[in-house]
Amino acid sequence: MTRLAPTTTWKYRRTGIAGIVELASWRGAGPLGLKPHFHDETQIVLVLAGSRTFRIDGATVTVPAGHAAFIPAGMLHAPMATSDADTVCLNAYVPASHSPSTFRISRITRRWQTTGSISPEQILEIADDIASREHVHVSTTSDKAKLSDGLAESAERIGKMAARLGRSREGFTRMVKRQLGVAPHAFRVLARLNLARRLLRQGSPIAVAAAEAGFSDQSHLTRLFRRTFGTTPGVYWRD
Repeated sequence: MTRLAPTTTWKYRRTGIAGIVELASWRGAGPLGLKPHFHDETQIVLVLAGSRTFRIDGATVTVPAGHAAFIPAGMLHAPMATSDADTVCLNAYVPASHSPSTFRISRITRRWQTTGSISPEQILEIADDIASREHVHVSTTSDKAKLSDGLAESAERIGKMAARLGRSREGFTRMVKRQLGVAPHAFRVLARLNLARRLLRQGSPIAVAAAEAGFSDQSHLTRLFRRTFGTTPGVYWRD
């Protein structure tokens, strides 16, 4: 069983369990706010005590205790600061394949035996349960997917990319913000942060991950990583 100890930052750990990329836990009181971001994996937010609040698609959504939120891979979300009430939360990151396309909340009170204790098998059961409630979209050829893949994988300057698509830079920026939620450069930074996180998870030294993900140096990665994921690359790499 996973028991959550008090912490001042998000604590990440790999599980070695098929179907779960990694877990992140928080137990304590105080702000949980982070910068808007997305993940390459689907995120399951299990709120065991207190509540979590997110800003998604212009709406504020609160996930109360006894519920799980399902955030599809690639969905921009902004975790918002909470009150000083004690919060117990477990995030599970699962492969993005066959991910439902929408943010969903499901009641899961009966899924654990005691507050702060939940097994990986129960997490996977919750994931399967939520995913089964919506038709799964497996296409990777949508305009949104093409746009996000193009921005993440290309080093082409934004102005040149806009011109190649027959748009002004300003028009292209508006289109990207409308479809992906952030401006082109901000999206690329988030994609690079996800790449750095994946490299760290695979065991790359922090300096190597920073360089390969396109950050100017290790300190640059560290600043953005903590503001986005709630911990430092060093702590994340060691867990």
